Amino acid sequence: MSFRFRVFGLVLLVAGTAIGVTAWLSIKLTARQIIDANQTATRSEASTVETFRTYALHHGTWAGIDTVVQRLSADNQQRIRLTNLYGQVTVDSDHLAGRAARKVVTSPALVDPRPRLTFPSDEVARAMSAGDPVKVGYKLEAVTLQNITEFRQTVLFARCLTDQFLPPPPLTTNRYGIPVGQGTGGDSSGCGKQIAQAVSLEQMNDMSYVVGCRGEKEPAPCLTRAFGERVGSFAPEPLQLYLGAVPDNAANIVGRSGLIAAGGVLVLVILGTAVIARHVSRPVRDLTAASRRLADGHLDTRVPSVGRDELGQLSESFNRMASALEASEQAQRRLVASVAHELRTPLSNLLGYLEALQDGLVAPSRELFGSLHDEAVLQRRILDDLQDLTLAEAGHLAYRRGDLDLADLVETARIAHLAVADAAGVRLTAETAGPLPVHADQDRLRQVLGNLIGNAVRYTDRGGEVTLRAFPDADRVVVEVRDTGCGIAAADLPFVFQRFWRADPARDRATGGSGLGLTIARQIVRDHGGDLTVDSAPGEGATFWCTFPGSAR
Repeated sequence: MSFRFRVFGLVLLVAGTAIGVTAWLSIKLTARQIIDANQTATRSEASTVETFRTYALHHGTWAGIDTVVQRLSADNQQRIRLTNLYGQVTVDSDHLAGRAARKVVTSPALVDPRPRLTFPSDEVARAMSAGDPVKVGYKLEAVTLQNITEFRQTVLFARCLTDQFLPPPPLTTNRYGIPVGQGTGGDSSGCGKQIAQAVSLEQMNDMSYVVGCRGEKEPAPCLTRAFGERVGSFAPEPLQLYLGAVPDNAANIVGRSGLIAAGGVLVLVILGTAVIARHVSRPVRDLTAASRRLADGHLDTRVPSVGRDELGQLSESFNRMASALEASEQAQRRLVASVAHELRTPLSNLLGYLEALQDGLVAPSRELFGSLHDEAVLQRRILDDLQDLTLAEAGHLAYRRGDLDLADLVETARIAHLAVADAAGVRLTAETAGPLPVHADQDRLRQVLGNLIGNAVRYTDRGGEVTLRAFPDADRVVVEVRDTGCGIAAADLPFVFQRFWRADPARDRATGGSGLGLTIARQIVRDHGGDLTVDSAPGEGATFWCTFPGSAR
């Protein structure tokens, strides 16, 4: 199992234990308080709902309800909370008492001050049996409009008096179940005239709600629903009533059992931390000791694997790093040995001839000085190749890029090497599908092509052929150098681009250069955003591909 999952598992164990203990304590120590609060709330819920509904009907608004809430909360010794249907708090006895709101313990009860229009069943039956259904519908519409008007007058008048801090008007319920106020006209408050104007302005809107019920076979249910929708626009909005709350005295809830539980959780955390520390510290100490040995030069240092979790992956990463350092050290030693080998032969030749000339064993001649000059040029070429390779691998090789036609460059390279190919008895041809625009350094690409063509001619027997091809491939441009030479063994292909590697194990200079050309060529191609690859088989020749990104002109 992953180390991370083990940590998560331990944390979950601790958290689960803590939650379980806390839940057990909460249930055991607060069950009685919750039961008592629920019983008290249930007993007083119906009367409280009716009290608030009556207040809204008498006052036409919820303004001033906080005084009623505060009085009822004090009388019943319980928390009262009123919210709208969206959960926004209208009034809370805890807030009125200057304390933080506690959690409620009951489901909300609906306080709806909007009345429901009901048509007496005997009246509807008599009308339906005695008259035309259409006429009956018009009669019920008139009754509905009248009740909307009377209820609007009642609500607006009560609201106006409340705003002026005047006593609410008395209410009576008519035969349709609608509370109707008395004394809405001729009052000294000045509310009557305002209400009459408001009612007159809304009569056409009232009509738009009831006319939708025309054509119904039984218009009464439809008109009841239309009445409720219309009065909802001006009646006080429905509220949700919450009664009771959980006591918030922490000392009464937690007590001694809570302290014991906290101590147990603390012990579990300490034990779990100790296990994790022991599990982590041992491989970390091993890695620390191994890193010190590695820094002291012991590149064969390795650490044992400790599993498949993150620590095991860290150990494997350390071992891979140590292996890479060891391989790099060995490669550096091989590089020094190869450079020494490459320089030893020409230097020995130069030294031998110079000593012979000094001792008078060899007479000075133009041919001798020409041979010595060739040896010096060879050393200079090796040093230049090493410098180019170092700059290329460090990303500091200078390039002068420009737009050029790769097809023309291939043809130019073919002409430049035609004399060497003819002298070796090798046919050198080129096939191009130009123009092939690229953005590159012309001199560096000629250096790459020169190396590939020179190698192809060198390893192709007399009578053979070297073919150059340049063609587009999707959004890239490809240069192919194919020869009919001796080819490269499959086991040698992975080493073709390594430093100082040559297919000839005898390292005969007649059949090869410094062994750095292909390494430099591939780095140049890659610096141009492309790649250099090879495919070959013994006796079937070799094919090199240079791939470059195309450039639209």
